[in-house]
Amino acid sequence: MVVKVGSAVLLREDGSLDRGAFCRLVEVLSGLMADGVRVVVVTSGAVAMGRKKLSMRDKPRGDGSIPILQALAALGQSHLIQLWESEFAHYGYHVAQLLLTRDDFHHRQRFLNVRLALEAIHRLGAVPVINENDTVATDEIRVGDNDQLAALVATLVGADRVVLLSDIDGLYTANPKKDNNSVRLAEVSVDDPRLDGMVDDTHDLLRGYGTGGMKTKLIAARIAARSGIPMVIAPGKRPEVLRQVLTDTTTVGTTFLPDPTADRWAARKAWLGVGARAEGRVHCDAGAVEAVLHRGRSLLPSGMTRVEGAFGEGDVVELVDPQGVVFARGLAVYDAEAMGQLVGVQSTEIADKLGYKILDATVHRDNLVLTASPARLKPSTGP
Repeated sequence: MVVKVGSAVLLREDGSLDRGAFCRLVEVLSGLMADGVRVVVVTSGAVAMGRKKLSMRDKPRGDGSIPILQALAALGQSHLIQLWESEFAHYGYHVAQLLLTRDDFHHRQRFLNVRLALEAIHRLGAVPVINENDTVATDEIRVGDNDQLAALVATLVGADRVVLLSDIDGLYTANPKKDNNSVRLAEVSVDDPRLDGMVDDTHDLLRGYGTGGMKTKLIAARIAARSGIPMVIAPGKRPEVLRQVLTDTTTVGTTFLPDPTADRWAARKAWLGVGARAEGRVHCDAGAVEAVLHRGRSLLPSGMTRVEGAFGEGDVVELVDPQGVVFARGLAVYDAEAMGQLVGVQSTEIADKLGYKILDATVHRDNLVLTASPARLKPSTGP
């Protein structure tokens, strides 16, 4: 189980540590570990802790704020990890700190190194506590928020469930503070067309010391769903909910159901699907979409309509359908310049066009993963 603990769970409204909630949470996590559950904690709170140390009331914003936020993260991270270490020590567990950036998921070898490290930490009986490395992360290498980080970590370790502990108790059909008729959704599919309409700025109940919101949680749910992993949003001030979500997910929070056709990917396909950063896009015609989604085929040059980006051979590219929806990701057999020359070309003509030929395909099936469920597109009834 990957458990993301939001700043709103750790802190009171005035920014001080909610010691009672924190201690109860660690008690429950320790109990789960004693029962044989492998737990990975993704924690927020470093910047908030840094602000508290300096009695800084408002979060820095605007031009020039990035170095200050990085400094606050450095100040607060040491305090944050000490809290986890000292509290878990009461139950006989050591804490192992991992600070990650987007590049740790983008580069395949680093992706595998993190996975091996996490496996070793569990074998040693310790608790991995992960945060984004805000001290060095810039917009270019940021994961974005700890909701998405938790989902990526869950994919990396092949988790059975992701639980996002927050200051809300689930996803509602409308903002419950404004609409008395709003209803908590116990379960929802990440492909539910209503979701994007529900999750907007007026519905976003998360604020204060955290950086995420319901939008980021929906992104995280879709990342997890691609690997067949359910994700739960649950109220973090009630740590006993962690046991509830293991037994009956309908009674607490909201469970985002993964695509039932999704498989637990091997490490390579997990990296391709959500770990690696796409360097370009290949737009495909309807026939190519049909062949890849429903017939398990590779992408051929004849099915390409347009190429975007400046990628090289072996870089990750997204495959896009005629409506602009990304439906798969894979490794480009040829670089962007060559792929551009191959748009609409028959495989038998590749050598004539380029003067060389690597494969008949431009993205081979062995190096491709679907990011949209085949059920989302109706199979063609034509020839």
